Amino acid sequence: MSQWCIRPGGPFNQEDPSPVRTEPATHSRMEAKMYGAGSELSIVSRSTMSTWISDSHFVEEIHKKRRRVCKRWRKTCTRDLLYRRLPFLSWITKYDFSKLLSDANAGMAVSLTAIPQTIGYAAVAGLPAQIGLYSAFMGPLMYIFFGTVREISVGPNSVLALMINSYVSEGGVAYAVILAFLTGIIQLIIGLLNLGFIVDLISAPVISGFCSAAALTAIATQMKGLLGLKFQGSNFLGVWRGVFENLSDINYYDAGLGFLTIFLLLIMRKLNCMMNLEVFRDQACLQNRWISRVLWFLSSSRNASVLIFSCLAAYLLEVNGLNQLTLSGDIEPGLPTFRLPPFQIERQVDDDETQILNFSDICAEIGAMGIALFPLVSILEQVAIAKTYSHGKSTDATQEIISLGIGNIAGSFVGAMPISASFGRSAVQASSGVRTPMVNVFSSGVILLALGLLMPAFYYLPKAVLAAVVISSVMFLVEYEEIKPMWKSRRIELLPLVLTFFSCLLVNMEFGIILGAGFHLLLLLHMGNKPKISVGEIQAINVIKTTSADSTMLVLGHATSRPIPVQQRKSVRELVNTSTIEAKRIRLICDRSLHFPGIEAFRHRINEVIDDEGCEKLIIIADMERVLEVDYTSLKVLKCMHADLQKREHTLIFDKANEVLQQHLTTAMDIPVSAFIQITRHNITV
Repeated sequence: MSQWCIRPGGPFNQEDPSPVRTEPATHSRMEAKMYGAGSELSIVSRSTMSTWISDSHFVEEIHKKRRRVCKRWRKTCTRDLLYRRLPFLSWITKYDFSKLLSDANAGMAVSLTAIPQTIGYAAVAGLPAQIGLYSAFMGPLMYIFFGTVREISVGPNSVLALMINSYVSEGGVAYAVILAFLTGIIQLIIGLLNLGFIVDLISAPVISGFCSAAALTAIATQMKGLLGLKFQGSNFLGVWRGVFENLSDINYYDAGLGFLTIFLLLIMRKLNCMMNLEVFRDQACLQNRWISRVLWFLSSSRNASVLIFSCLAAYLLEVNGLNQLTLSGDIEPGLPTFRLPPFQIERQVDDDETQILNFSDICAEIGAMGIALFPLVSILEQVAIAKTYSHGKSTDATQEIISLGIGNIAGSFVGAMPISASFGRSAVQASSGVRTPMVNVFSSGVILLALGLLMPAFYYLPKAVLAAVVISSVMFLVEYEEIKPMWKSRRIELLPLVLTFFSCLLVNMEFGIILGAGFHLLLLLHMGNKPKISVGEIQAINVIKTTSADSTMLVLGHATSRPIPVQQRKSVRELVNTSTIEAKRIRLICDRSLHFPGIEAFRHRINEVIDDEGCEKLIIIADMERVLEVDYTSLKVLKCMHADLQKREHTLIFDKANEVLQQHLTTAMDIPVSAFIQITRHNITV
C-alpha cells in the first residue's frame, strides 16, 4: 500500500507520473494563513516527495557554488590586480606637459643609440638590418602598457643575437620570428603561473661566465666586418681560425676605419666624465651647465654620430670613385607588414625539390633546448636590469615577465627577433631624465621614421663602422671584475664560472649555460649535504635523585628542573648503569640536516672516532641541535648504526633533538625514549 504525505498548494508537477491525489479542502483560518486562501492539499507519495527534496537540495548546492565563485572572483579581480597587470593606469592620469618634454628628450637620445646598435645586432644574428629595427619598436610599444620600470629599454641585445645566429644559419629569418613567438608564449605562461622562480636556479657565477663568453664571441664574429674579410665561420674558434688563415686578404681601409671608430667611441663614451678631471676643473668656461649638456648629448649619441658621419664620408668617396670600403649594401625600406608568424615555410632542398615544413617540424628542428633557453635567458636579463633600476623598491618580476612575453609575441607579428632589456640603452634612458614609460613612444617613432625614410642612406654604411659599434658596446659585458672578489671569498664558485665560460666559448651558448647551471646545482647539493662534524669530550655523568619520588635525573654536577616521567624511569636507569657511567663520553656536533648524500659521512666520522679512541665502551652523544630534518634513507642508516653500536657495547645518545626529529627516530628506528637527552652548558637532562 502506498504511503502518502500532504503538501499545500496543489501538485508540484502536473505531469509527474507519481501517484498524486488532489482533493479540495476546507481550510481553517490558521491553514489559510499558512497556505493562502483557495489553496489545495496535495496528497503525494513519499518517493515523489524525496525527489522534490533532492532536486531542491541540488539547486541550493548550485547556488552555493555560484556564490562561492562570485566571492572568489571579487576577491581575485580587484582594483589592485588591475593596476598591477596594467601599470600604465597608475601614471597615465597624472601625465602632464613637463613629463612629455622629459620623455621626448630621453626617447630621442635612446633612439639615436638604438638604431645603429640594433642594425649591428641583426648582423651578429645573421639577419637583414631591417629585422633589428623591426624588433626595436614593437617591444617598447607593448612595454608602455605592461612595463613597470621606466628606465628599461627593451629590444635586441648581443646575447640573444648571438644565440639566434646558429638557428638563422639553418632556417633563415623564419626561424628567428618563430623563436620570438615561442619565447613570448613561454614567457607569458611563466608570468601568469608565477613560475619566475625557475630563473633563480641559474646562479650569478654561471651568468657571469655566460655573459663574458657571449661578449667575446660577439666580438669575434665582428672581426670579419672590422677587417674586411669574407669566409665561412660564426663561432669563436671558427672565426679566429678564418682570420689567421686570411691575414693576407685584410682590407686595410676597413681595418683602419674600424679601429679608429672604436677609439673614437671609447673616447666619446667618457666625454661626460671629463669635466671632473683636474685639468678641466679649474677652467671656469668649461664649468657651465650648457657645456655639460652638450657633452652629455655627444656621449649619448656617439653611435648615431659615428654612423651619420661615416655614411656621409662613404657617400662622398663613392660619388668621386674613391671608395675602398666595404659597404652594407641595400637595406629593405618601408614599414613592416603586420601578419601571422611563418608557421609553415618552404625550403629549397635541391634545384628541383622543395621541402614544406609545418610548425611542428620547425619546433623539432629548433629543439627543446633552444625553445626553453631563449625565454630563460631573456627573463634573466630583464629581471636583472629591472632590479638595477628599482631604486630600493621591490620589483614586480612577474609583471616584467608578462610584459616581455607580450612584447615578443607582438614582435613576431611584424617579423622581429627575440628581445629583452638592454644594459647599454637602459643606461642611456636612465641618464636622459626619463619620467614614464611613455618614452618608448618617442624612441619607437624615431625608429619607424628611420625605417620609412632613412633606409636608402644606410646603403653607404661601412661594415667596419657597424662592427666597431657592436664591439664597443659588448666589450664591457666581459665581467672580469667578478674574479677577484670571488677568489677572496668563495673560490669554489670559480669552478662553475670557468666551466660555463669555456663551454659557451668553445662549444655553444645553450650547452654552456645548461652545463654550468647543472654543475653548480650538483656542487651546491654536494656541499649542502656534506655535514661537518666536530668532536669533543665531556665530563663524567652522575645520577642524582631529586626530592620527587617518581623521577630520576641524569645531570652533570647540577640538578635540573625537568624530571623524568615514571614510565621512562626504568629505561633511564638501564642507560646509566655502572658500566655505562664508567665509559668514556664523546660528543659529536653535526652542523646541518642529515640527508642521504651526507649520511655516510656521518657514519664514517663515528667509526673514525671509535677507532681513534680504542676504548671498549663509549658513550657517543650526537648533538642534533642544528639538525632540522632527517630523510628516510638517513633514518635507516641511523637505525643500522644504533644496532651495530649496541652489539659493540657502545651507546649512541641523541642530544637536543627537536620534537619532530624525536618522533621520526622513535617511529622509524624503534629508538627508546632514553636515547634522547638535553645538554645545556652545565647540565645533561634526560
